[in-house]
Amino acid sequence: MRHSRSRGLVWAIAAVLLSGCPTTPPSDAQPTSVEPSRAKPLRVAVLDDPQLAQAIERQWQARAEGQIEVVRTTVGEFLDKGRAQPAVDAIFYPSGWIGQLAEGGWISPLSDDAIHGPLSARRDIFELIRQQEVYWGEKVYAVPLGSPQLNVVYRRDVFEKLGLDPPRTWTEYAETARKLAQKARPADRAPAAAWHALAEPLGPGWAGQVLLARAAGYARHRSYYATLFDLETMQPLIATPPFIKALEELVAAAPFSSPDAVKFTPDETRREVLAGRCAMSLTWPARRAETPDAGPSASVRDGGVLAVAELPGSAQVYHPENKKWEPRDRAELGSVPLLAVAGRLGSVAKSSRQPQAAMALVLRVAGAEWSEQISPLSPATTLFRASQLGKVTAWTGDFLEPPAAKEYAELVQQTQSRPLWLCSPRFPGRDRYLAVLDDAVHEAVRGAKPPAECLQAAAERWQTITRELGVPAQRTAYLRSLCMEP
Repeated sequence: MRHSRSRGLVWAIAAVLLSGCPTTPPSDAQPTSVEPSRAKPLRVAVLDDPQLAQAIERQWQARAEGQIEVVRTTVGEFLDKGRAQPAVDAIFYPSGWIGQLAEGGWISPLSDDAIHGPLSARRDIFELIRQQEVYWGEKVYAVPLGSPQLNVVYRRDVFEKLGLDPPRTWTEYAETARKLAQKARPADRAPAAAWHALAEPLGPGWAGQVLLARAAGYARHRSYYATLFDLETMQPLIATPPFIKALEELVAAAPFSSPDAVKFTPDETRREVLAGRCAMSLTWPARRAETPDAGPSASVRDGGVLAVAELPGSAQVYHPENKKWEPRDRAELGSVPLLAVAGRLGSVAKSSRQPQAAMALVLRVAGAEWSEQISPLSPATTLFRASQLGKVTAWTGDFLEPPAAKEYAELVQQTQSRPLWLCSPRFPGRDRYLAVLDDAVHEAVRGAKPPAECLQAAAERWQTITRELGVPAQRTAYLRSLCMEP
């Protein structure tokens, strides 16, 4: 991972690292008025989230003037060039797809007046969402509806019984898993064959993201903003030592998890820990409506034994130019969150014939007042405003008891203010790049090849994808995913 960048690019990256993404994008991309229009019904596309679609529709019909028509579809169907797509005014979509939609000309940047106006209440939004996830390049393209990170959700009763603390590093995580496997199976909660120390979401679409989340602390160096690709050559960096170390540790932890982990999503790992079939899982809290099959040993019936901790971090980081491991600065200790894991964003469609009304709609849906009624109904969101800290149970329901829910809210705010972070791929080809990482993780877990060989093969496939999509175009998109322009 070598970066012999030009002096101008180095200074540009330094400026971004010091100040975050620009906060005053051009104001000529959209009309400045955000008053709703009554001319005709607004058409809103909601991608990959039927619960969110229903919540937006109900809230708008109950509280807004005018009519709305909600189009429920998937990302794949919406972006399918062979399909005749309905004209829409606004789009709500998974956070990681912002690049595909922006580069494809589906969405427009928001106006300066809208970004900084009273409906936005921008300073109320948590820092990393406000300064990273809503940006594409140097412009704000979206409003947020919440973006959860993977957490360690664990059974506090089991940890206290064994005298264990939540793991702070991945080394501690591995040792905790070993101790749980040896000593922690509660005989009265689940049959031996059904109980495991861990539940990690290693199913399709998630295994690669778990790998990136594990690698973030090792790979994200404070002096190098790019982590997945070389900024000049677009050579993939996923076969370098920090990613290899993360995959080796993932493989070492696999025997402590369910053999079904290669099928699990975060929803399913949430169900496992809630039902008492494991003591520690990687997921985030959600309302129990999203975990209907948790079983009779759900934590709310046991006195509220679930708790949440930040994903483990690393005391060491790999220096890509020196090719050496070095200790992290004390100010950087802690987790390096993986952004764009899930989450939902809303944008004005570029083809909207009612851009002012569409702007008003997305601002209202994500605003401080309406979002509390809309965002919690999606299992892919969490709280995202400081004003929501005291209302976290709207998102967690009875999954957590109130004291644990309060701790979780504070944890989200803390995670969203970390000085370093890594973004899951959020540029064109996201699904293809992540599918390759899924395959690498699954091969390594099966023992088909050593982790280093699995990642080398994945890097070669990433390179092929980049060439097929066009190296110059992908370099531009990668820079924009980092909130920069080429």
